[in-house]
Order: sequence, then structure tokens, then C-alpha cells
Amino acid sequence: MLRTHHLSIKLNHQPILTDLNLTFSPGKLTILLGPNGAGKTTLLKSLSGDLPEADSQVSLAENLLETFSSEDLAKHRAVMPQSIQLDFPFRVAEVVEMGLIHQFSALNRPSKVMEALSWFDMTALAQRNYLTLSGGEQQRVQLARVFAQIGFQTELDSRYLLLDECTAHLDLAHQHQVFKLLKNWVKERRISAIMVLHDLNLASQYADELVLMHQGKLVCQGSVQQVLTEQRIAQVYGIDVTIHRHVNAWPMVVPN
Repeated sequence: MLRTHHLSIKLNHQPILTDLNLTFSPGKLTILLGPNGAGKTTLLKSLSGDLPEADSQVSLAENLLETFSSEDLAKHRAVMPQSIQLDFPFRVAEVVEMGLIHQFSALNRPSKVMEALSWFDMTALAQRNYLTLSGGEQQRVQLARVFAQIGFQTELDSRYLLLDECTAHLDLAHQHQVFKLLKNWVKERRISAIMVLHDLNLASQYADELVLMHQGKLVCQGSVQQVLTEQRIAQVYGIDVTIHRHVNAWPMVVPN
């Protein structure tokens, strides 16, 4: 289980996160929502161990992040930030292999790399120069890397995917491919995913749990039905919406 304990972060003496007490249970897809500047990315960085000042305020499997070595942390969580800059002409397969360095010998990695690429329909591009790919293709390669990093760690109970707007450059079909794969992994492999997202309707369709943030503070954590209300969206986003609720489908958010 991944928890924050009165998590507070300041940047240049300005509060970015304030007194967050959150619990992320295994086997759930949790989506972080909120307007720009709400603190979603800072929260994700805190959960991943990328902010040293947060390591004493976040625990994984009942142990504070500050007690984990980098290698041990890499076995429990994989992180995909908003943007990843690679300046060298790595092959696609080499980029994905970076997620497997702590798990397999060099001899056993190629088959795992191809399996990971197959999850995102990228096997045909395995030998391509990563820098020549489109933005959406690069994003799918990075998804294959982070999925591979923890997807084969079947002996561990606490495994987390931490994803920051990981579908921002994907077309409609590949967006839904990623979400369906996430839902399958959450259910079948008991992997937990925590994702920053701006699309309220995608969040409504796929999330098991939502965390709504505003100005570095928690507004609400709960189910889609609990969190996505017209009043709350107006309060946080400053826009009036109508939520169409259906008996056999997810709520749909429509701006007025």
C-alpha cells in the first residue's frame, strides 16, 4: 500500500502541497484530477521518490521511501513523467530494455522487450531510431518501458505504475488501448496505477478511484460518482457543467 503522511511540499517558500493524507490501495486505477497548478505532478513525484523532501512523508508497503535503495524502489514502482528527453539515437528496443536492467540478464532481456512492445503494437518498430518516431509513437515506447519495469515482477505484492499524462499524444484508438490494458493489469495482475489526467470523461470511464485536487490541497477522494459532481467541478475548475448519468454507463461531463 502506498500512503502519504501529512505530505506538505514548498517551493521557494510557496506551498505546493498542503497536509495530504492519501492511501492508494493495491489493484486500483486511481486518477488524479485538478486544474493546472493543482499539485498533481508534484504529488506524483512525491509518490515516486523523485522529491527527496517527500521521502520521509510517503510510505510504500509500510516503509518510508527514504529506507529504499534506488534498485529496490525500481522493482516496486515505474514512473513515466510528462516529457522524456533522449538525446542519443537509441533503438526502440534499447529504450524498452532500460526498464529491465535490474531484473534480467542481458541474455534474457530481448524476449521480454519484444513482449512489452507487443502490448502496444510496437514490435515492428523495435529496430527503429527512437528519435525518428512521432510523439505518439515515442509515448507508446515509454509506456512499454514502464510496463515492462514492473510487469514481470510477479513475486512482489506492491507494484505501482505512476503515469503523468501518459496518453496526451496518443490518438483515440491508442488512448483506449492503454486504458484497457491498465484496467486488465489492475484486475488480473494486482498492479496499482496512479495517473495524472485532464480529460474528465476518460477518467469517468476508466477510473476505479478519483483524487480531485485544488491549490495543493485535497478536495475529494472517492468513486467517480462521489467525486464528479456539477457543484464540485464548478468549484474547482470555475466552469459550469452538466453531468449526464446513465444506469449502465459512466457519467458524462458536458460544459454548459
